[in-house]
Amino acid sequence: MIMDKNNNEPVDLTARLDESDLLKPGSVIAPNSPTKNQIAGNNSPAAAKEPHDLNRDVVEFNDFAESQTRTQEETVVEPKKGILHVAWELLKTLLIAAAVVIFINTFVFQAYYVSGGSMNPGYNDGDYILINKLSSSLNNISAIWGNKKGMDIKRGDILVFRPPENAELFYVKRAIALPGERITLKNGVFKIYNKESPDGFILKEPYIDPAYISEGEVDEIIAPGNVFTVGDNRSPGGSYDSRFWGQLPQKNISGNAFFRLLPLNDIGFIGPAEYK
Repeated sequence: MIMDKNNNEPVDLTARLDESDLLKPGSVIAPNSPTKNQIAGNNSPAAAKEPHDLNRDVVEFNDFAESQTRTQEETVVEPKKGILHVAWELLKTLLIAAAVVIFINTFVFQAYYVSGGSMNPGYNDGDYILINKLSSSLNNISAIWGNKKGMDIKRGDILVFRPPENAELFYVKRAIALPGERITLKNGVFKIYNKESPDGFILKEPYIDPAYISEGEVDEIIAPGNVFTVGDNRSPGGSYDSRFWGQLPQKNISGNAFFRLLPLNDIGFIGPAEYK
């Protein structure tokens, strides 16, 4: 409640505000618009001060609105257009995709066609296999820093590699003897000697054609970092492998086959060989 200074009575504020003084919805605020009091000739100090304050507020509001509009206009980024921009975006996408494919093909996975019959009867000419290159890549990288631990190769793994005598070719063979083991071949029978079997055990190979026996004679101890590989085709002249050109250095190995893509009736993962 507001008290009148002279009469010490409540002041009736409603007498000072007329409904016509209120802005109607949609009214335009103009800096120099006179109020009802100005039109009526009200020259009291309060009335004279009100237009001045209103003008200043309107000017400040309009300046603020203009600055906001200008800021929004300045921060809007128009998308680039034109045939050169589209061509560059397409080229950039293709380059990124090509880099990913090259990386995967070089260090992770790679597909090969089987050429020839050295892996018959399980794998035939024209079969399409996928090899895992990750173990080989990590081994080659760690070898740069002096790590000679070697790859984690298991007996029966099907390996794709470059033969020691010709680095321009790729062979596909099966690993049957691992580093530190002794392997012998006599009368068509492979025998493996290791810590678990110091007296040796006969390698029973369910994946070969029993109509043939393995040719040649072998008696070797597999050196660290090497493996002994043989093709599954044991017919005369069926496979040119470690029986003839010696042990395979692991650094020549590209990877081990883990999935067959073709033919479609044999598509699926390549499991480890089971030796009984």
